[in-house]
Amino acid sequence: MKKNSTLLFILMCVATSAMSQFRVKGRIYEKADQGAAYATIALVASKDSSVIKGAVSDESGAFEIDNLVRGSYLINVQYVGFQKKWSSLITLSDSSAMVDVGNITLEESTQNLAEVTVKGERSLVEQKDDRMILNVDKSVIAKGNKVNDLLKYAPLVRVSNDGIKVANKGNVLILVDGRQTGQGALASFLQNFSAEDILKIEVLTNPPARYDASFGAVIDIITKKSLEVGFNGRVALNYSHGEYGRFTPDGSLNFRAKKWNVFTSASGMVSDNYSEQFLERQFPGSSLANNVNNLERNKGISSFNGIDFTPNARHSMGLRLNGSWFGKNGENRTKTSFRGQSSVLDSLLQVTNRSKEDGQTYDANFYYTGKLDSAGKELSVNVTQSFFNKSSVQNLSYQRQSPEGMPTGVPSRLRITNPNDQQSFIAQTDLSIPSKTGKWGTGVKYISIGNDNELRQENYNEGLYELDTAFSNAGVYREHTYAGYASYSNAFKNGWSLQAGLRLEHTSQELTSASLSRKYTGLFPSMGLSKGFKNRSSFSLSYSRKISRPSLYSLVPFRTIVDPYSIVEGNPLLKPSFANTADVYYTFGSMTLFANYTHTKDLISDVLFANEDTKVYIQTMGNLNSVNDAYAGMSWGQDISKWWKSSSTFTLSGTRTRSRVADVPGVKLNGYGVVLNSTNIFTLAKGYKAELYLNYSSPNRYTIWKTKSLYWASLSINKDLSRYGNIRVAFEDIFRTQVNRIHVGYGPVDIRSRFYSDAQRVRVSFSYNFGKKTVKGAKYRSLGNEAEKNRMGGR
Repeated sequence: MKKNSTLLFILMCVATSAMSQFRVKGRIYEKADQGAAYATIALVASKDSSVIKGAVSDESGAFEIDNLVRGSYLINVQYVGFQKKWSSLITLSDSSAMVDVGNITLEESTQNLAEVTVKGERSLVEQKDDRMILNVDKSVIAKGNKVNDLLKYAPLVRVSNDGIKVANKGNVLILVDGRQTGQGALASFLQNFSAEDILKIEVLTNPPARYDASFGAVIDIITKKSLEVGFNGRVALNYSHGEYGRFTPDGSLNFRAKKWNVFTSASGMVSDNYSEQFLERQFPGSSLANNVNNLERNKGISSFNGIDFTPNARHSMGLRLNGSWFGKNGENRTKTSFRGQSSVLDSLLQVTNRSKEDGQTYDANFYYTGKLDSAGKELSVNVTQSFFNKSSVQNLSYQRQSPEGMPTGVPSRLRITNPNDQQSFIAQTDLSIPSKTGKWGTGVKYISIGNDNELRQENYNEGLYELDTAFSNAGVYREHTYAGYASYSNAFKNGWSLQAGLRLEHTSQELTSASLSRKYTGLFPSMGLSKGFKNRSSFSLSYSRKISRPSLYSLVPFRTIVDPYSIVEGNPLLKPSFANTADVYYTFGSMTLFANYTHTKDLISDVLFANEDTKVYIQTMGNLNSVNDAYAGMSWGQDISKWWKSSSTFTLSGTRTRSRVADVPGVKLNGYGVVLNSTNIFTLAKGYKAELYLNYSSPNRYTIWKTKSLYWASLSINKDLSRYGNIRVAFEDIFRTQVNRIHVGYGPVDIRSRFYSDAQRVRVSFSYNFGKKTVKGAKYRSLGNEAEKNRMGGR
């Protein structure tokens, strides 16, 4: 750690002596007294007109471009409905490090807007600085979709029943406009919030020191807000049918005044989710096979609301209030077949699990952002309080049967109740200080999170339920984290730039029921180098050290019976894991090449214990000693023809694990695989558009999990019914091939699973927009509660 800190300090000192920072600022006006909000500004080199940097003006028309080097430049301004505007020559030198170009007044275009043809469109996927971006706005992929549907289009993002990954990184933070909602509210947002209200999705594969060190990747979902004074909104109806139906209406409304902006959105859900699974466990001379059918009937509503106040161009503040309420009734039926020698059926076990779950999530956030002086010093403050409350009841019954299916013996019954209250409080402040030698950043953060959990299992005996103390537990978990960071960025000559940072985090954990108390402190350096070339290609390299803390749910020492031969346990002795990760990107034209290497110590992973005598499997979370992961690939997009646009990503990944797994020492788990996905958009006659999505994943491995090949295809047809309405018909998983197959094998563990979740569906969506359509990206303001809230809300 000392070597890392020393190296970081040396590089920062070298950068300070080798670089200087220069700035350009000004203000764009539509008229003499009206600023041009969110005009597009490009700073170009005077010698060859190459684009050096871009910017967008704020609500008042003001803009500022920093981190520049000496030289001569011009500014080009573009704004809808107005002619392009060029500034006079700008020269940056030691004696003129900051140039104010003053007011630039635009002239209205004399063309009829209806006669203007847009020649170029932004690529669906693009690489920019330290992130890959999925441009959703005005794309056909947004029509009739929910946010969760969009994630499959995002580069390197993989969505499965086990959660969301970015390439090989499973600890992913999902932000909405730079803010983190509670886990339950986030799930509802992803499932129900309309993709038509999304501007873009940004994927950071190696986030810098400003972000908590506890996540390896960030997905930031940027929503749209209206620019127009007055009302603007949208309503949508969505229905899909597979084995069962799902209805998810949603709507949004925005009101903007000169200094105020108020917005609200609501989404509902009435959904029947069906899945089926076959799971087989092998033992010497015998086997257990489970056929599981599960039906969940869900209903809920989510609301995302906010108000922003911008008294002037230098200060902004606001309040966010988010809430989610849900209920679920489920019925899970499992038929277990016991086979002996020569696979002869010995007996059967029928398990019925009827469950009921209710929950609420709440988030309240206050933010402030202000420019403290004319030099560009900026302060941001975020305070967030989050709550997650859930109650659940399961009623299970077991019935033994003969090989012919006749009941034998008396059925067993039990009841499991699990009320759970979680909360977090986060306060964070960040300060950005530009100077002649670069831009400095610093920030501090305090986090307090907790979980009050009670698990009760009661066995039914002679008309009464009796507490089973072996499978019951109550615990109070508390965690406090104090963090601070410092960062530095600037631009070298000849297109090079540097970003470096160092983060300090101290965490204390206490679990009263297990008399567990732990404290640990860590330093987490990060660094990034990038180079822009005259041919508009670019190269970037980044490194960071990360930590992954156990989730609250996995630390609680609970035991839950799935059936008499399947038990899930918590692990209060679970340790945090630490990773060193490096990313490299090279972009030229419409193609981006990328690669990553990650070494993780004490990786937190699912582990399985198998008892050959009792046939019982226990699943819990454990630490794997050493895991090495790498991936490399390319992302590209191009217009095949005037009517066919294509965007594809190809990734080759590999993994190597050397560790004790459960109670088996010296386990070696290696593997590699490829993933290919392609989005194809076709412009058809009479205003129709079609979208074809293809996905293929080869056999692969990650830690104990070995997956089989997986592929599927989806097709949709879109049609604008009027200026404001759109209808979409989608055929998802056309060939019913989206079946997940998994194998786990080490020591006595030998288990195979096949899972299907009602993915073959027909979906019909209708949306209607009202009000003016001019929109902008929402203001990016991180709440600073990203990692903690990602760990709330269970698994």
